[in-house]
Amino acid sequence: MKFSLPRRHRKSFEVITKKKLDDNINKSEAIQICAEIKKTFDTTPQTFGSSDGKKDSLLELLIILSNQISEEYKDCEVSFKQGVPEIIKINND
Repeated sequence: MKFSLPRRHRKSFEVITKKKLDDNINKSEAIQICAEIKKTFDTTPQTFGSSDGKKDSLLELLIILSNQISEEYKDCEVSFKQGVPEIIKINND
């Protein structure tokens, strides 16, 4: 799969993941990318006094990516814990 991101998030995606946006990504890599961005989000300090801080931008990026992963792979679902998305694998029996 290839991610489709708004222009304002493309540079952040490539810097954090060290992958090009044009690269084909399989399911395990996509889930790993979400985990990397979530880790970066957790370690980023709160930003005060700015109209759009880095933490808010990373949260938006994480929501976009997790939504695209859950739509591409039917055995993955998005769950929000304290406003932060997490990808959960579903077992289809």
